[in-house]
Amino acid sequence: MRTLRFGGVLPAPLRRPSFRRLWVGMSLSYAGDRFQVLAQGWLVATITQSALGVGLISALGLLPLLLLPIGGAIVERMDRRRTLLVIQLAGAGVTALVTGLVLTGHFALWHIYAWSLLNGLGTLLARPAYKVVLTEAVPPDELRSAVAINSVSETASLTLTNAGGSLILAWLGLPVAFLLNTVSYLVAALSLWSLPAIGHLPVDDRHRLTPRVVLSDLRDGVRYLIRRPEIFHPLLLTFATIALAGPIVAVLPAIVQAVGGSIVDLGVLAAGMNLGGLGGAAFAGTHSEGASATRLYALMGLVAALAVALFVWLPTGIAQFVALAAIGFVAFAQAVWNTSRIRQLADPPYQARLQAITSMAFTLGFLAGALWAGVAIDQQGNSGLLLGAAVLAIGSTASLVRFSGTRTTQRAG
Repeated sequence: MRTLRFGGVLPAPLRRPSFRRLWVGMSLSYAGDRFQVLAQGWLVATITQSALGVGLISALGLLPLLLLPIGGAIVERMDRRRTLLVIQLAGAGVTALVTGLVLTGHFALWHIYAWSLLNGLGTLLARPAYKVVLTEAVPPDELRSAVAINSVSETASLTLTNAGGSLILAWLGLPVAFLLNTVSYLVAALSLWSLPAIGHLPVDDRHRLTPRVVLSDLRDGVRYLIRRPEIFHPLLLTFATIALAGPIVAVLPAIVQAVGGSIVDLGVLAAGMNLGGLGGAAFAGTHSEGASATRLYALMGLVAALAVALFVWLPTGIAQFVALAAIGFVAFAQAVWNTSRIRQLADPPYQARLQAITSMAFTLGFLAGALWAGVAIDQQGNSGLLLGAAVLAIGSTASLVRFSGTRTTQRAG
């Protein structure tokens, strides 16, 4: 089923000014964050010479996002546009402070870890708020196109940031990444300021936000998710894939540093995953996941496990580039399908909560993966990644066998 429609030159969502301004501003903010992540990952790898030290950057940034379902429950009772605006302005202030420390020579390693933690706290509310605002900016028949455009732009900016950004950093130095990220936050804030008609709630809903209400909403959302296997089961498989195959990305600076590579080598390899993600997002935006998302996700888990094995067994630039591209395709395709599936299948009162839980599947997966992979690589080298690949392959195969048995029973009945 194809939903990415073109009228004239632009896809349908991009012909809507509100969506266009939102998309441009938040895409630039995302690119700025990724540019800084590239710089600080290389900086920490150089200082610590440890995969776990690099993995801690991702782990600390993702730690607050374990509370994403609570963030989603909170956001459901807040003005989402205003929430995003405040977070962008706060991000600009914190990043400007770090930029000043770097430029004046007062930088310390803990500043990077602190920035990652604070950035994660902002994302706790920003991610579910943005997902909902994004889907409110277009009519239902343009939803999958809008989600795909957002995912494609994120992966495209990642590709340019990693490949082109690594060249800029090698030329101008690492501090430029912190400076440009500060600017990107301000641009995003301006775009949100120009969108007063998106993301509001009725006035009487804004005064009911208490811890008891938030926890009650969260419990209700989890129960609702478990009762919807067409949403829940694919989400479990996404978590497994991210936790067991995704850690390569979190510790990639340390892997490249260990073999004597440069920041340009890091950028090129990271761009491989981004290009794969670009293809995955575009594919998911123009194709449905079919009658059984569970079966397709299990097959994609097997692909990701094979890609990890390829990355480890054939340590050449081309083979590792292809392996990372395959992992990126799987991760971003599932991200688009998960977001659009909730919008299409979940009842309106549960949208923000389920979007937050969906994001947490990625968050918790990357957090766990960054930690176990950092320890495994420090102890065993790249071959330590094969443990995750083996577990993922076994779990995906078991899911396929279970799915085939269920289909056979249904046909017999």
